[in-house]
Amino acid sequence: MALSEMPWTLIATGTVAIAALFISRILAPVKDAQEPPFIPTSIPLIGHLIHLLCQGAAYLSAIDKTHHHGLYTLPILTGRLYIVNSPDWALAMHKAHKTLSFNPLVVQAMRAIFAFDDPSMQVLEDNMNNERGDRSGILLEMHDMMFGAFVQQIDELNANFLRCWTPHINALAPTGKLESISLWYWLRHHFSIASAASLYGPGSPLTLDPSLENDFWLFENSIGPLFSIPYPSIFLRKAYQARQRLFDAFTEYTELDRYKLPGTSRLIQTRAEMTLRQFGLTKRIFAQGELSMMFAAVVNTVPVTFWLLSYILADRELHAEVRAEIDRCVDIASGESGGSRRRCVLNVTKLKSQCPLFNSALRETLRITATMNINRLVQDDTLLANHSTGEEFLVKKGSGLAIAANVMHFQQDIWGDDADVFNARRFLPTTEKSKSEGEGSKTADIAATFRDVKGKLHSGAFRSFGGGNNVCPGRQFAQTEIQSVVALFIAGFEIDMPDGAPYKPPPSEGSKMIAGVSKPGMDVEVQVRRRAGYNDVEWVCEM
Repeated sequence: MALSEMPWTLIATGTVAIAALFISRILAPVKDAQEPPFIPTSIPLIGHLIHLLCQGAAYLSAIDKTHHHGLYTLPILTGRLYIVNSPDWALAMHKAHKTLSFNPLVVQAMRAIFAFDDPSMQVLEDNMNNERGDRSGILLEMHDMMFGAFVQQIDELNANFLRCWTPHINALAPTGKLESISLWYWLRHHFSIASAASLYGPGSPLTLDPSLENDFWLFENSIGPLFSIPYPSIFLRKAYQARQRLFDAFTEYTELDRYKLPGTSRLIQTRAEMTLRQFGLTKRIFAQGELSMMFAAVVNTVPVTFWLLSYILADRELHAEVRAEIDRCVDIASGESGGSRRRCVLNVTKLKSQCPLFNSALRETLRITATMNINRLVQDDTLLANHSTGEEFLVKKGSGLAIAANVMHFQQDIWGDDADVFNARRFLPTTEKSKSEGEGSKTADIAATFRDVKGKLHSGAFRSFGGGNNVCPGRQFAQTEIQSVVALFIAGFEIDMPDGAPYKPPPSEGSKMIAGVSKPGMDVEVQVRRRAGYNDVEWVCEM
């Protein structure tokens, strides 16, 4: 058949295919001999990107099942995304922290998600990678202040949250009343308001207007699209409007100097002092930036709390054992001034130090649900060295690098043959050994290295709180929040399904690339009543 007789659609298709092949050969990154293995894709340039957008972090799990590389490369458009799949390579990445930076990603987020303007971006970008070598600049100085505050002020922060939380739990199912609640929504709503109040004081925007809690989670659910979709006021209208209401509320909080009120944490007061006075940002920009602090405070702790409570409720034997541990941390006293209500005092320090199964269950919940993929930007060509295997790979300047915790947290050679299921006792060797080695300290570090049943340490395997220079500074505060909330539910209440069926945790909403702990894909309707013998108590928490 002559060319002139061929259907025009066939000619066009062939021309496009040839052009696409030609363009991909020109634009696609060329593998350096020292780079990690490239993972092929059937669609040049955009194949991996499409899969990541559609499948999220689950795509990384699928790749691991096929290729089994500890470190590999995804060529995307004209660049590269390196994926770390093994603890050894994760440790190698942390040792190269001087050239693998998190701060450029923070700066991008402050513009895309928290709408920082150009003058504020200039302040953020100043010395953000310590180019001057003196750790000056708002990002580095704020980082150092936060790490110090969560050590020096941890008792104050813990006491603030416990004081703010107990009124919420004491109002639930009072004096023998049976109360029906949506468990995820109830926890999310009350935990978010209490956590915000513990940080921002009596003038907290979420305390003054509880509807902002719903706005916050609507906004939070759209952080991925906010990174990639233009004109959010049009295409992400509901999330955009929710964000604006939050911006306005936190701006009012700042303009009225509510952060100076008694009861506001020193952490927030110091953040305000640094941002407004030391670095000269506007009150509006400070207010918008404080939503990032709200993200840090509740976005991961709230769903972890839900999942821990769900896993315990779903296992009658585990529930009984954990309740027995918690009961040993409770003292019951008569009411004050002859009042009829008894005071139940929960000692949260004992929860952390004398409840090995409860602590193991918390860590196992984190392993299953808190599979955050830790991201870095490669600032200069860097040679990563795996000291266990002797391998070395080059990662290129300008590329992204991510630790695939959703892969590492389910590897059977680390966690055992039952790695895919919840095992509340998995971390008992870790919690018991950490306790014996940490005598004299209050509690073992919740991010302690995982130790298996044979006593072998797996450094770098447990990633729920990050690692290296950017390990979560607030992890002990998060532990206080999670364990105190769950402990009061277990010790003080009976929680049943309306039809009397055994409690079953709901499915998760799925794995995302830009996300923290997975949230439930649906809510669970439950009936809550006070535990027998606890109808008349008022709960109090102390450290």
